Amino acid sequence: MKTSRRSSVRSTSAAYQRRLEPEPKPALDRFMKIILHSTIKEKMMKIPARFVRLGPKLTDTVTIETPAGFKRSIRIKRVGDEVWFENGWSEFAKAHSLSKGHFLYFYYKGNSSFRVVIFDVSALEIDYPLDKVDVIESDDDDDDEVMEVMDLEEEEEEEEEGFSGVESSDDDSCSVIDLEEMLKKKPRVNIKSEQITTDDVEEIDSMDDIEEYEIALTRRKRSS
Repeated sequence: MKTSRRSSVRSTSAAYQRRLEPEPKPALDRFMKIILHSTIKEKMMKIPARFVRLGPKLTDTVTIETPAGFKRSIRIKRVGDEVWFENGWSEFAKAHSLSKGHFLYFYYKGNSSFRVVIFDVSALEIDYPLDKVDVIESDDDDDDEVMEVMDLEEEEEEEEEGFSGVESSDDDSCSVIDLEEMLKKKPRVNIKSEQITTDDVEEIDSMDDIEEYEIALTRRKRSS
Protein backbone atom coordinates (compact mmCIF):
# COMPACT_ATOMS: atom_id res chain seq x y z
CA MET A 1 0.00 0.00 0.00
CA LYS A 2 2.79 2.42 0.91
CA THR A 3 4.70 1.66 -2.30
CA SER A 4 1.69 2.27 -4.57
CA ARG A 5 0.87 5.47 -2.71
CA ARG A 6 4.41 6.76 -3.17
CA SER A 7 4.38 5.90 -6.87
CA SER A 8 1.04 7.69 -7.24
CA VAL A 9 2.48 10.76 -5.57
CA ARG A 10 5.51 10.65 -7.85
CA SER A 11 3.39 10.42 -11.02
CA THR A 12 1.12 13.25 -9.87
CA SER A 13 4.11 15.40 -9.01
CA ALA A 14 5.69 14.69 -12.40
CA ALA A 15 2.50 15.69 -14.22
CA TYR A 16 2.31 18.87 -12.15
CA GLN A 17 5.91 19.72 -13.01
CA ARG A 18 5.19 19.21 -16.71
CA ARG A 19 2.31 21.67 -16.51
CA LEU A 20 4.56 24.22 -14.83
CA GLU A 21 7.32 23.88 -17.42
CA PRO A 22 6.97 26.25 -20.38
CA GLU A 23 5.83 24.56 -23.57
CA PRO A 24 8.73 24.24 -26.04
CA LYS A 25 8.33 26.38 -29.15
CA PRO A 26 7.38 24.14 -32.07
CA ALA A 27 9.15 24.27 -35.42
CA LEU A 28 5.78 25.10 -37.00
CA ASP A 29 3.13 27.16 -35.22
CA ARG A 30 0.73 27.98 -38.07
CA PHE A 31 -0.93 26.43 -41.07
CA MET A 32 -3.48 27.30 -43.76
CA LYS A 33 -6.43 25.27 -44.96
CA ILE A 34 -8.78 25.63 -47.94
CA ILE A 35 -12.25 24.21 -47.41
CA LEU A 36 -12.99 21.57 -50.03
CA HIS A 37 -16.20 19.75 -50.89
CA SER A 38 -14.84 16.67 -49.10
CA THR A 39 -14.27 18.73 -45.93
CA ILE A 40 -17.94 19.67 -45.85
CA LYS A 41 -19.13 16.18 -46.74
CA GLU A 42 -17.02 14.40 -44.11
CA LYS A 43 -17.82 17.01 -41.42
CA MET A 44 -14.19 16.85 -40.34
CA MET A 45 -11.08 18.83 -41.19
CA LYS A 46 -7.69 17.23 -41.70
CA ILE A 47 -4.68 19.00 -40.21
CA PRO A 48 -1.78 19.19 -42.73
CA ALA A 49 0.62 16.26 -42.32
CA ARG A 50 3.71 18.49 -42.13
CA PHE A 51 2.19 20.46 -39.25
CA VAL A 52 1.45 17.19 -37.46
CA ARG A 53 5.10 16.12 -37.82
CA LEU A 54 6.81 19.42 -36.98
CA GLY A 55 4.14 21.23 -35.02
CA PRO A 56 3.22 21.01 -31.33
CA LYS A 57 2.00 17.85 -29.65
CA LEU A 58 -1.74 18.30 -29.43
CA THR A 59 -3.95 16.88 -26.70
CA ASP A 60 -7.15 14.96 -27.47
CA THR A 61 -9.12 18.22 -27.25
CA VAL A 62 -8.05 21.52 -28.78
CA THR A 63 -9.59 24.99 -28.62
CA ILE A 64 -10.13 27.23 -31.64
CA GLU A 65 -11.08 30.90 -31.32
CA THR A 66 -11.90 33.62 -33.85
CA PRO A 67 -10.95 37.32 -33.59
CA ALA A 68 -14.55 37.98 -32.46
CA GLY A 69 -14.10 35.74 -29.42
CA PHE A 70 -16.15 32.80 -30.74
CA LYS A 71 -14.51 29.84 -29.00
CA ARG A 72 -15.17 26.12 -29.25
CA SER A 73 -13.52 22.92 -28.01
CA ILE A 74 -12.82 20.39 -30.77
CA ARG A 75 -12.10 16.71 -30.26
CA ILE A 76 -9.13 15.29 -32.16
CA LYS A 77 -9.40 12.10 -34.21
CA ARG A 78 -6.20 10.20 -34.96
CA VAL A 79 -6.04 7.69 -37.81
CA GLY A 80 -2.49 6.39 -38.14
CA ASP A 81 -0.33 9.45 -38.81
CA GLU A 82 -3.35 11.58 -39.71
CA VAL A 83 -4.94 14.05 -37.29
CA TRP A 84 -8.41 15.49 -37.82
CA PHE A 85 -10.67 18.07 -36.19
CA GLU A 86 -13.78 15.96 -35.51
CA ASN A 87 -16.36 16.42 -32.74
CA GLY A 88 -17.32 20.08 -32.51
CA TRP A 89 -15.88 21.02 -35.89
CA SER A 90 -19.20 20.65 -37.73
CA GLU A 91 -20.86 23.04 -35.26
CA PHE A 92 -18.06 25.58 -35.70
CA ALA A 93 -18.22 25.32 -39.51
CA LYS A 94 -22.00 25.75 -39.53
CA ALA A 95 -21.85 28.77 -37.20
CA HIS A 96 -19.43 30.50 -39.60
CA SER A 97 -21.19 29.33 -42.80
CA LEU A 98 -18.03 27.69 -44.12
CA SER A 99 -18.34 26.52 -47.71
CA LYS A 100 -16.14 25.38 -50.58
CA GLY A 101 -13.40 27.91 -51.28
CA HIS A 102 -13.22 29.44 -47.81
CA PHE A 103 -9.65 29.98 -46.64
CA LEU A 104 -8.66 29.42 -42.99
CA TYR A 105 -5.47 30.59 -41.31
CA PHE A 106 -4.63 28.83 -38.03
CA TYR A 107 -2.10 30.17 -35.54
CA TYR A 108 -1.03 28.07 -32.56
CA LYS A 109 -1.14 30.01 -29.26
CA GLY A 110 -0.02 27.21 -26.94
CA ASN A 111 -1.76 24.70 -24.66
CA SER A 112 -3.52 23.06 -27.63
CA SER A 113 -5.22 26.35 -28.49
CA PHE A 114 -5.53 27.91 -31.96
CA ARG A 115 -6.58 31.32 -33.23
CA VAL A 116 -8.24 31.13 -36.64
CA VAL A 117 -8.82 33.86 -39.22
CA ILE A 118 -11.39 33.10 -41.93
CA PHE A 119 -11.53 34.49 -45.49
CA ASP A 120 -14.35 33.92 -47.97
CA VAL A 121 -14.08 33.17 -51.71
CA SER A 122 -13.46 36.87 -52.44
CA ALA A 123 -10.30 36.69 -50.26
CA LEU A 124 -11.85 39.10 -47.74
CA GLU A 125 -12.12 38.39 -44.03
CA ILE A 126 -15.65 37.38 -43.05
CA ASP A 127 -17.98 39.09 -40.60
CA TYR A 128 -17.63 36.83 -37.59
CA PRO A 129 -20.74 35.82 -35.65
CA LEU A 130 -20.93 36.49 -31.94
CA ASP A 131 -20.73 33.62 -29.51
CA LYS A 132 -24.14 32.56 -28.15
CA VAL A 133 -22.66 32.61 -24.66
CA ASP A 134 -21.92 36.34 -25.01
CA VAL A 135 -25.46 37.02 -26.23
CA ILE A 136 -26.96 35.22 -23.23
CA GLU A 137 -24.77 37.21 -20.86
CA SER A 138 -25.90 40.49 -22.42
CA ASP A 139 -29.53 39.43 -21.96
CA ASP A 140 -28.82 38.77 -18.30
CA ASP A 141 -27.32 42.25 -18.03
CA ASP A 142 -30.53 43.72 -19.46
CA ASP A 143 -32.52 41.80 -16.86
CA ASP A 144 -30.30 43.25 -14.15
CA GLU A 145 -30.97 46.75 -15.48
CA VAL A 146 -34.72 46.09 -15.39
CA MET A 147 -34.42 44.84 -11.80
CA GLU A 148 -32.49 47.98 -10.86
CA VAL A 149 -35.21 50.20 -12.37
CA MET A 150 -37.88 48.28 -10.47
CA ASP A 151 -35.92 48.69 -7.25
CA LEU A 152 -35.70 52.45 -7.83
CA GLU A 153 -39.45 52.66 -8.44
CA GLU A 154 -40.13 50.75 -5.22
CA GLU A 155 -37.83 53.08 -3.30
CA GLU A 156 -39.61 56.13 -4.72
CA GLU A 157 -42.98 54.69 -3.69
CA GLU A 158 -41.69 54.08 -0.18
CA GLU A 159 -40.40 57.65 0.00
CA GLU A 160 -43.79 59.01 -1.09
CA GLU A 161 -45.62 56.88 1.49
CA GLY A 162 -43.32 58.02 4.28
CA PHE A 163 -43.08 61.67 3.25
CA SER A 164 -45.13 62.90 6.22
CA GLY A 165 -42.37 61.79 8.58
CA VAL A 166 -38.74 62.79 7.96
CA GLU A 167 -35.93 61.40 10.07
CA SER A 168 -33.43 63.86 11.50
CA SER A 169 -30.17 62.32 12.70
CA ASP A 170 -28.08 65.21 13.98
CA ASP A 171 -27.03 63.05 16.91
CA ASP A 172 -27.10 59.35 17.70
CA SER A 173 -30.80 59.40 18.60
CA CYS A 174 -33.15 59.86 15.64
CA SER A 175 -36.22 62.06 16.07
CA VAL A 176 -39.18 62.25 13.71
CA ILE A 177 -40.43 65.59 12.48
CA ASP A 178 -44.15 65.66 11.74
CA LEU A 179 -44.60 67.84 8.68
CA GLU A 180 -48.34 68.09 9.19
CA GLU A 181 -47.85 69.68 12.63
CA MET A 182 -45.32 72.10 11.18
CA LEU A 183 -47.75 73.10 8.47
CA LYS A 184 -50.46 73.71 11.07
CA LYS A 185 -48.17 76.05 13.01
CA LYS A 186 -47.07 77.91 9.87
CA PRO A 187 -49.69 80.39 8.65
CA ARG A 188 -51.04 79.38 5.27
CA VAL A 189 -52.60 81.67 2.72
CA ASN A 190 -55.48 80.48 0.65
CA ILE A 191 -54.53 81.87 -2.72
CA LYS A 192 -57.75 80.56 -4.25
CA SER A 193 -59.65 83.35 -2.47
CA GLU A 194 -57.45 85.97 -4.07
CA GLN A 195 -57.69 87.07 -7.67
CA ILE A 196 -54.63 86.12 -9.70
CA THR A 197 -53.96 88.06 -12.87
CA THR A 198 -52.13 86.94 -16.00
CA ASP A 199 -49.21 89.18 -15.11
CA ASP A 200 -48.87 87.45 -11.75
CA VAL A 201 -48.74 84.00 -13.36
CA GLU A 202 -46.05 85.06 -15.83
CA GLU A 203 -43.84 86.22 -12.96
CA ILE A 204 -44.06 82.85 -11.14
CA ASP A 205 -41.18 80.77 -12.52
CA SER A 206 -39.98 78.83 -9.49
CA MET A 207 -40.81 77.73 -5.95
CA ASP A 208 -39.03 80.82 -4.62
CA ASP A 209 -41.35 83.01 -6.68
CA ILE A 210 -44.36 81.16 -5.25
CA GLU A 211 -43.17 81.76 -1.67
CA GLU A 212 -42.59 85.46 -2.39
CA TYR A 213 -46.00 85.66 -4.00
CA GLU A 214 -47.64 84.09 -0.91
CA ILE A 215 -45.87 86.64 1.32
CA ALA A 216 -47.10 89.48 -0.87
CA LEU A 217 -50.65 88.14 -0.71
CA THR A 218 -50.42 87.85 3.07
CA ARG A 219 -49.33 91.46 3.40
CA ARG A 220 -52.06 92.57 1.00
CA LYS A 221 -54.67 90.66 3.02
CA ARG A 222 -53.48 92.14 6.34
CA SER A 223 -53.48 95.69 4.98
CA SER A 224 -57.03 95.24 3.77
